Amino acid sequence: MSDTKKVLNKSFVDNNQDINEDYAGEQIVVSTQKIREIEDERDEDAKLAAARQIVKDISSAYTSAIKYERAKINFFLEKIKEIQDGNVNPSSGANL
Repeated sequence: MSDTKKVLNKSFVDNNQDINEDYAGEQIVVSTQKIREIEDERDEDAKLAAARQIVKDISSAYTSAIKYERAKINFFLEKIKEIQDGNVNPSSGANL
């Protein structure tokens, strides 16, 4: 429970030390409902959606560049395998 106490403020912890089981259950329901409301608000937040789109747009250039470099690596690995297996044109000098 030490991690939860780090998140919660001291007064909340102090005020809820001696609660009963029914109250704890009720508060779990209340907090679960609040989580749903907060998640709904987050999902409907236009600024957050716009920020996500900006991140997606910016990161797509990086993703494409990484994908291109990985394709080059795979191409060269396949070429190395062809050379090692002797599957290249014998007159190309690649088998030397």
